[in-house]
Amino acid sequence: MIPPSTATIYLYGSYFLTGEHRDYKPGSGEFSRINPINNFFPTGGGLGAWEVGLRYASVDLTDEDIEGGELSDITFGVNWHLNPNVRMMFNYVYADLEDRAEGGDDDADIFQARFQIGF
Repeated sequence: MIPPSTATIYLYGSYFLTGEHRDYKPGSGEFSRINPINNFFPTGGGLGAWEVGLRYASVDLTDEDIEGGELSDITFGVNWHLNPNVRMMFNYVYADLEDRAEGGDDDADIFQARFQIGF
């Protein structure tokens, strides 16, 4: 059986407003944890690290007899790294689904928030 052709696109970029950077580890193919220049502390500490990001993703959801259509989305996000172990994330996503067999075209405005603690 020949697998169906699917087109997937994923583009992402971010910028640290507070001057940090994201180190890449080529040996393991992953990015390192963010270490804020000044960790957030409510009484006289730093601001932590502030990052803004933009992402575009697109995927073809049609597979053999399933006409799932094509989904693309644009995400704008703000990440607040309070210290190397705590991060708050806020995202706005605009998702657009086209050419679906049942239900026609759909779009959605999505607001997401997440609080993450890493050990």
